[in-house]
Amino acid sequence: MATYIVQTERVSWTNIVQPTPEDIAQLGQRYPQLHPLNLGDCLTELEFPKLDHYDDYLFIVTQLPLWDKEWRICRPAEVDIFITRGVLVTSHQGDLKPLNALFHRLESDLDARREKMSYGASPLLYELLNDLVSYCYPIVHKVNQNIRQIEHDLFGNDTSRILQEVAVVRRDVIALRHILRPQLEVVRELEKGDWAFIHDDLDIYWGDIGDHLAQLRSVIDEQAEVVAGLSDTLDTLASHRIDEVVRLLTLVTLLSVPLTVLTTIFGMNVQLPYGTHPLPFYIINVTGILITFLVIWYLRRRHWL
Repeated sequence: MATYIVQTERVSWTNIVQPTPEDIAQLGQRYPQLHPLNLGDCLTELEFPKLDHYDDYLFIVTQLPLWDKEWRICRPAEVDIFITRGVLVTSHQGDLKPLNALFHRLESDLDARREKMSYGASPLLYELLNDLVSYCYPIVHKVNQNIRQIEHDLFGNDTSRILQEVAVVRRDVIALRHILRPQLEVVRELEKGDWAFIHDDLDIYWGDIGDHLAQLRSVIDEQAEVVAGLSDTLDTLASHRIDEVVRLLTLVTLLSVPLTVLTTIFGMNVQLPYGTHPLPFYIINVTGILITFLVIWYLRRRHWL
């Protein structure tokens, strides 16, 4: 859709937003060393994160979480990166705020451009990856807040709503794990690699990004365990509440049985002893009440009531 370029004497950053076949074809003409398969990957959605290394360039596919407000879930946003000596190329859909912010800042601010692009393409790649990984922390923190809210509301009366919230958070945690787990392997491979166009003194910085990803993954794994525990607790509470309702209904039914039996017997349309005498009316009512109180006494003695 659009190709933007920011360059200094040492580095040229080509940023392709919503790439079209024409954009990728022009990129291949500008840099003929780029492999056609890698160029084709820029046009496909949701490539698995990877690092392809060649003699004179690297091709990196990375994915970051992007919050979908409508469905309340993080979806993967892909960034395809080419890096060689003095050249950085990014291809993406334009959804990631940190990437857009970094490019626009370098495009509009001469001082920032001199600061970030004066040491080569690989330090600029570090700045980009560091911003993208740092962008994940607020998302993970938001999941923590949602979990704490569920913990606060867990013992409330609106069980159906809490159950829905637990399901939404669990789905989001699973999505985050699916997105972030493969990224660590890509950064570790970048740290272990030895390429002439990547500064050797950046190994510690790649390791720092890897540590951040490992920390995020650890937090997400812990969140998954907490959500699973909350789900089990909610299931237990829901089962206990159902048992209480069934117990109450059983007790009500049991207490009504004596009176029901008596009224059924004496309500039959047949001639019964003393059927026309007023005394059986009082005897029947007193007997039913006495039996009911005896049942209540027995249930309380057995601690069932």
